[in-house]
Amino acid sequence: MSQSTRWIMAAAGLVVLLAAPGLGAQGRVQARQQVAPGQSAERDSLEARVRVRMGQVLRNQLGLSDMQMRQLMLMNRRFEGQKQQLFLREREVRMGLRDELASGDTTRNAQVAALLDRMLEVQRERMALLEAEQKELATFLTPIQRARYFGVEEQIRRRLEELRDQGTRARDARLRQQPPPARRPPAAGARRPPPG
Repeated sequence: MSQSTRWIMAAAGLVVLLAAPGLGAQGRVQARQQVAPGQSAERDSLEARVRVRMGQVLRNQLGLSDMQMRQLMLMNRRFEGQKQQLFLREREVRMGLRDELASGDTTRNAQVAALLDRMLEVQRERMALLEAEQKELATFLTPIQRARYFGVEEQIRRRLEELRDQGTRARDARLRQQPPPARRPPAAGARRPPPG
């Protein structure tokens, strides 16, 4: 794996951490409301540096001109919100499916079927978005540049999935380590069952 590819993988993780719960302006405003003013400025600075570095990696890997780079950045801004919404919806459905399967409740077939239908819907929307993106990319990138860009996006998507799965496993491990709730003693005057 090349150094630039490793950097893309690391930067993708940083972008997710920085931008949660959303990559758009609304997500950044919500994130700022949850951190102190100094932390917000630091977060914005780090996010800006990551985006600049990602742009440099893309420019180098795809061999982009200044004009192509500007067009790519504009296109990414247009598609950013849709991609983030798909990512969040897919994560929600995957978590719902995981919870349903973990519960072992075989009477919830209708709920599992509905979640599977939603997953297929998200995948169809992802394909439609990919087609729209590739159609627009074809107006200013060569086929080879488009293929390389597709490869970079796939690396980022896989990295996001890895980060999501790691987070889920860590959360599940924390929940398993928590002691069971303590039993409360019976209230004063409550009748206790006779020993037997």
